[in-house]
Amino acid sequence: MECFMKRNFRDELNQAIDFSSVLTQICAFSSFSCSKEKILNALPQFNKLEIQEQLNYAKEAIQFEQKGGLLNLSGANDISLPVSKAEKQMPLTSKELISIYHFLTAVKQAKQSLNSSEFIELTNLAQSMDGCTRLMDSIISKIDLTGSVKEDATPALKSMHKALVDTRLALQSKSRQFLKKNSSKLMENMTTTVSGRVVVLVRAQDKNAFGGMIHGQSSSGLAYYVEPSSFVADNNEISSLVIRIEEEKKRICKELSMQVKKHALALTSALETLTIIDVAFTKAKWAIRYDGCIPSLQSRDHSLYLEHAKHPLIDEKKVVCNTYELNDQQACLMISGPNMGGKTVTLKTIGLFVALAHAAFPVLCHKAILPFYQSMYFDIGDHQSIENNLSTFSSHISRLSHICQKSDENSFILLDEIGNGTDPLEGASLAVAILEYLISKKSTIITSTHYSQVKTYGKANEHVLVSSVEFDPETLKPTYKYIPGVSGASYAFHIAREYHLEESILKRADFLKNENEKQTEKELEKLEKLQNDVLKQKERFNALIEDAHRVQKEAYEKEKEIEKRKAELDASYQEQLNEMLEKKKAQAKEILTVLRKQKTGKQHEQIEKMHELDLLSENVVEEEQEKKEFKVGDYVKISGLNSHGEIVDIRRNEATVLTNGMKMKVKLSKLEPMHKPQIKKTTYKAHVESVSSRFPLELNLIGMRVEEGIAALDKYLDQAVVKHIKQVRIIHGMGTGALRTAVWKDLKKQPNVSKFTSAGPSEGGLGATIVILK
Repeated sequence: MECFMKRNFRDELNQAIDFSSVLTQICAFSSFSCSKEKILNALPQFNKLEIQEQLNYAKEAIQFEQKGGLLNLSGANDISLPVSKAEKQMPLTSKELISIYHFLTAVKQAKQSLNSSEFIELTNLAQSMDGCTRLMDSIISKIDLTGSVKEDATPALKSMHKALVDTRLALQSKSRQFLKKNSSKLMENMTTTVSGRVVVLVRAQDKNAFGGMIHGQSSSGLAYYVEPSSFVADNNEISSLVIRIEEEKKRICKELSMQVKKHALALTSALETLTIIDVAFTKAKWAIRYDGCIPSLQSRDHSLYLEHAKHPLIDEKKVVCNTYELNDQQACLMISGPNMGGKTVTLKTIGLFVALAHAAFPVLCHKAILPFYQSMYFDIGDHQSIENNLSTFSSHISRLSHICQKSDENSFILLDEIGNGTDPLEGASLAVAILEYLISKKSTIITSTHYSQVKTYGKANEHVLVSSVEFDPETLKPTYKYIPGVSGASYAFHIAREYHLEESILKRADFLKNENEKQTEKELEKLEKLQNDVLKQKERFNALIEDAHRVQKEAYEKEKEIEKRKAELDASYQEQLNEMLEKKKAQAKEILTVLRKQKTGKQHEQIEKMHELDLLSENVVEEEQEKKEFKVGDYVKISGLNSHGEIVDIRRNEATVLTNGMKMKVKLSKLEPMHKPQIKKTTYKAHVESVSSRFPLELNLIGMRVEEGIAALDKYLDQAVVKHIKQVRIIHGMGTGALRTAVWKDLKKQPNVSKFTSAGPSEGGLGATIVILK
């Protein structure tokens, strides 16, 4: 029953104020599916403490974002299904296990980012999550980041993988010898695989010449797939090892699944908490992007204030911002004006912001103060019901009857064209009676009307604020500017004249109108015209103030952008220094290891190593400054390689060096200045040199565009093949993943590439690829 009521309420909100469309716009800023689902299922709540708690989270998130804070939840994902499986003692796959690791990584990042006394609510929320560090370590020690069980996850698995490699190598050796010896009896001088077993394609007449097993015949029937007897033992061993490896992997996953079960409660709780955090930051990002604010809900009176409000679904370049206000004595806001003049947009904007505020969302205002309501009712659009045999008016009256029965002083009511759809006199009288009744119940009513009788009632009632949306009679187009205190004319004669209705008809209609108007109404119309002129003067003044605020805001945002950029550059510079320091430490460790291994008799080698250690102790900052002195045209030596050449380009901390007729991208820290050698003319002699000694075994593509990187890769691989290089490393970085994807796609097309895989953790991880050449 409760679910049905919620569904009906949601349908009502969607029909009346496009509530779900706005939620869809908001959830586009979410980091993962759980927060998206929570936002899309949100509804107005009527527990003020719960609403205020969620609004406080969103308010702190806005402050965090505006102060340049960074919260990265890139690893967050919905782990409810794998956790539920683990609780039922169902083994998880390696992919599911690594998804839990990625989730815990996001939890760890959230705890690190939200750890400040400045953001108390979010900090308490983040620090309440259990990071399950031991579980993280257990998973990553056995599962790699791609979701595969590591080959060295256990000693047994490592041993089996080694045995598998050795057996396959032995079988390859046997197969080469077999092919060489029996080439005349084979259809193809190569082996193939059938059901995981290495076989050869033998001529039909020789199918029984080698013993072993026959695994089938070719489509032509002229050849058979034969497993020679000399292959059988190794094929059996390979099959056995593959099965044992898979069983060991399943055992590892089962063991890790039991650990997940032990942490199930902590994981489920962390998922709920991380979802709340992401929802808060989703709201914050939406509010900042569309210039919104956190609404204030008050229970002291019925006053309402929305400053500079704009509807989120209207094009930002076309939307007109307005300020809506009701004081404590005004229970009803009545909006009048011509059709298509913007009355419904005004109603929907106010109604939407009331609903969003009670669902704990920001609203697109500069300032928003709203009463806390405990019920909401909407009657907008055509509610004609075929099923219940109700006409538009009958449905309208049925809805109004329900509202009158259920509403009270804590109700918010939105009524579009009250009393419409029947005889104008009766409809207007009914509208006045309903408004009187709802005002007597102290409900808050936002309504629109065409009827003069209803507008006259509103002007005479101190509890009603009559207002309108401006319409330009010259262009016959609405300006969408909200004008409080002034009722809008219908402009029916202006529109009729524009559409070329007979002038005699218009004159007669004007005469009849004047005859029927009361003198008081004429005086009120004059008064409203004067009031409208004053309001226009006020609008011009407000526009000047708004421009000044806009310029000030742009300057503030520019300053924040510069500060953020400076912080990023400082962080990048510090990261480079740390990276250089780690390299120096590694080099020093290697030198000390060599020194310990050397015998005491080799004093000259010890002196050389000590000299290298002294060089490493030079200040990293000085080395960084030296890098900046390089310029295009300098001749340099590349440390660690027996190469030198001329700098042809410098970008950030990398230089492109022309050496041996080839361009190489090298970090500035690896360059040393040197004098360009003088080339002497000599007679050429035959000389053979190891080609691989001068060829770089890695290619750095970081900083290149995809097209530029692929071109460099193709050229590099061609040169590696010519120089008979068997293994190289391609450094492409992680970044957005576009360059890595393009590299892998290109490697698949390369005829000279035997295989390729991601580098190990010590070789660059997912930021590099190891390529084996044929």
